[in-house]
Amino acid sequence: MATSQDECVSCEGHPSCTPPDKDTLMECDIVEPLGCDMSAVAVVSSDQPQNISGDVIVDVEKLNKAMQLSDVTEVGSEEMELGDELPDHGCLQEDKIPRVGMRFAQLQMAHDFYVTYAKKVGFATKIRTTTYDKITKAPVNQAIHCNRDGYRESHVKAPTRKNMISAAGCKARIYVKFDKDMQDWVLFKVDLTHSHPCSVRKAVHYHEYRQLTMHAKCVIEDNDEAVIRPNKTFLALSNEAGGPSNLGFSEKDLRNYIAARLRTSNVNADVREMMSYFMRMKDINPNFFYAVKLDEECKFKSAVWVDARCRASYEYHRDVVSVDSTYSTNRHGLPFVSFVRVNYHGKSTLLGCALLGNKEITSYEWVFSQWVKCMGSAPQRIITDQCRSIFYVIRNTLPDTRHRWCIWHITKKLPSKLGGYRRYRALYDDLNDIVWDSRTEESFEDN
Repeated sequence: MATSQDECVSCEGHPSCTPPDKDTLMECDIVEPLGCDMSAVAVVSSDQPQNISGDVIVDVEKLNKAMQLSDVTEVGSEEMELGDELPDHGCLQEDKIPRVGMRFAQLQMAHDFYVTYAKKVGFATKIRTTTYDKITKAPVNQAIHCNRDGYRESHVKAPTRKNMISAAGCKARIYVKFDKDMQDWVLFKVDLTHSHPCSVRKAVHYHEYRQLTMHAKCVIEDNDEAVIRPNKTFLALSNEAGGPSNLGFSEKDLRNYIAARLRTSNVNADVREMMSYFMRMKDINPNFFYAVKLDEECKFKSAVWVDARCRASYEYHRDVVSVDSTYSTNRHGLPFVSFVRVNYHGKSTLLGCALLGNKEITSYEWVFSQWVKCMGSAPQRIITDQCRSIFYVIRNTLPDTRHRWCIWHITKKLPSKLGGYRRYRALYDDLNDIVWDSRTEESFEDN
């Protein structure tokens, strides 16, 4: 039976086969890669009969691969497959490479250790699974994988795909479990082999590792104050670092920093300008009222202001007040609240304004209490939208005021509530007649 040199040679039933001696088998028994001598390995040929009674496989390529990977500290319980490779550990100390038996005081410390190793080697990580105790709900073990594990197919085109990191079936991972006896976390399985090449230069562009340096932040802030465009700033930083690949962040990160970090300083500047306006108006007219609420860090929370004309108008028309909180400013996203009443001529008159940090009950309580303090007394009736926070605030802070919901906000919801019915148009007309044509409470109930 003729076979190639890399295939298996079978001598069963051959008349010239003799029982192999011990020395002949030792030459082909590859157990310790470091102890193997390539010159001592016999290359089996089908042209010449050999004194071997079993199947012997000699793969030179696998042998070379095993010799290159013989310095692995721990690769787990699975065998290393052909095509997998270890990343370069030349720049790492021995205690910086994950291995079975390493112990950590906390789970987060084990995670940070593996993330630091991955960044220095050239790949990114992700938490694959976490198992929790059924009684205490505390984590008991966790699997942290390379982010290119598994096999996934995407129907989205590559240029429009949000996550550009493709799966490659990588098996690099660590398993951490909680040791109840030692009360710490231990690595009980480690696999350091990757099915894809690792690159330290490319790893800095992964989302997990991108970050702005202090020097870059200072340059960005100075250039933004000088009204220099972000793309020009990024080009200058790229030239300084020797190319965009050496920066460690992208132009999008730069723009996000300008939009997020510098927006806070713009808010503070606008608050200072608003406070200056309030003080100027107070100097012009002492009847101008304003109140500003700050948090523990002296940051803006809420503000209420009422001018002298609004306070004078409320003295004559305090029977019904409408509160509208459906507005939002475009720039900072702070909810805007207006106090409005209708005079004898059917015209709307402003009775005060407020800016809220959020739409929580505490914010509305402070606004209503300050507005009532300014006006001297609560209104007889108040009309609002169907906001639950305002409902609770009026019930607690204005117990003597009759609260009613705005009919406009109610009728605006009719299409979304009744639009699915077949007789929607007839129902809509009937409801309008009941709401607008009922002069008394009895007629409303009868209709």
